[in-house]
Amino acid sequence: MSRKVGVGLIGCGSLSLIGILPQLALADAKERVDLVAVCDVVGERARETAAKYGVPHHYDNAADLIARDDVELVLVITPIRFHHEYTMAALRAGKHVYVQKTMATAYAEAREMVETARERGLTLVAAPGQMLNAANAAMKRLVDDGALGDVYWAWGDTGGWYHNEPTRQGEDVLTAVDPSWYYRADGGPLRDVTVYVLHTLTGVLGPAEKVTAMSGIRVPERRWRDKAISLEVDDNSVLLLDFGGARFAMAGGHASRTGKLMGWGTLGIYGTGGAVETLEIEMLSGHPSKLHVDLGGGEVDPALLTPLGDDAYAPVGWLPHVDATHAAIPEPHVYADIMHAVECIRTGAPPVASGEHAAHVVEIIEKGYLAAETGQTQALESRFTLPIH
Repeated sequence: MSRKVGVGLIGCGSLSLIGILPQLALADAKERVDLVAVCDVVGERARETAAKYGVPHHYDNAADLIARDDVELVLVITPIRFHHEYTMAALRAGKHVYVQKTMATAYAEAREMVETARERGLTLVAAPGQMLNAANAAMKRLVDDGALGDVYWAWGDTGGWYHNEPTRQGEDVLTAVDPSWYYRADGGPLRDVTVYVLHTLTGVLGPAEKVTAMSGIRVPERRWRDKAISLEVDDNSVLLLDFGGARFAMAGGHASRTGKLMGWGTLGIYGTGGAVETLEIEMLSGHPSKLHVDLGGGEVDPALLTPLGDDAYAPVGWLPHVDATHAAIPEPHVYADIMHAVECIRTGAPPVASGEHAAHVVEIIEKGYLAAETGQTQALESRFTLPIH
């Protein structure tokens, strides 16, 4: 059996409580990961989380967790505005890092995180690992192999921006987690959910070159229990991406409900020789589980996709490290991302869910807001390449 990687988790909020900690508590995860400490600024929540999941150590100060000699990989699962601070502290301490989405609030922060990890020879895995999923990888192969012909345009969309998880409905410290940060200036649909389709679109089509946008606040107030929360961030945004060579894509993030034609996380890619669209999304993971593929009479590679009839296909494979038990627990894609980080640490392989890719998406979002504010298309400077595993 390969050595275990010592892990410390910063941020015992809803994502950790609903998905990450239940995933890491399973026996196969424990064979590869030794979760030695958790941390939360709410000390009682850190203490109760450690007790519930059998974690030996708990802290209310991230520096104490990062300083532990037995912590090799730090999981940064905090509100977005803290991602840069904690990631940089961990990298400077010589730790590998997995950081939740969106990687940072500003491209300059994301770039510093990437450069620091590179300079120190450390693994930096940044969520969401969309291209670890078999369906998204299959779409990339269809594009790269020319099966769709010359790609003209694509779209991706996320609606239903709500945060009414069970961790927010109770009365104790583990079930009364305040969601207010989602509605602050460094939250919002683009950073919280549109980030998924932006990672997929750029993962399949490659880096974007320019972005323009429209964005605004449609409903200016949210409520959590008896608390009124004024929005500081746009809740309705549409981005238009220019991939060069007259290839375009649209990506949206909205607080509206979704429908049958445009469900949460759905997307489509259209070329001169064919098209691919998501028909079904597996909701615990948010990844495509069923695709429509039309290659204009061409054959679909059975190594990539299994035919279901009527031009519908299922991906061959799913998420790495995710079996049926993990798939039944919320956030299996986050577990796959974390195990990907562990795998990269063990083998020295470059991550597919890379900081460079995530930094590119951070720049798209940042420049998208700027384009909406100024009415001017913004050029993107960041680029990335996807490693082959």
